[in-house]
Amino acid sequence: MEADVAAIVAMLADDALGRAREDATLPLSQAYLDAFAAIDGDPNQLLAVMTDGDDVIGTLQITFLAGLSQRGAWRGQIEAVRVASSRRGEGL
Repeated sequence: MEADVAAIVAMLADDALGRAREDATLPLSQAYLDAFAAIDGDPNQLLAVMTDGDDVIGTLQITFLAGLSQRGAWRGQIEAVRVASSRRGEGL
């Protein structure tokens, strides 16, 4: 949901690498909302969130890729796996 984008970006920014490349300042850059719209509109993309009640506590993105090898097998590329820093170490 677009309403989750701010929480997702905050998790992406919450590590040493993310702090240097992401900007979780509100209001969010339109670029994040445009990227979400592109992901949401692409049937080969899955942006998942893990919630605890109303709180977004984790996220990942899977891109499904068609290939010719293995008789035309589809593969999934998993990226941007994050768990909220306050919930790390809980086995989520």
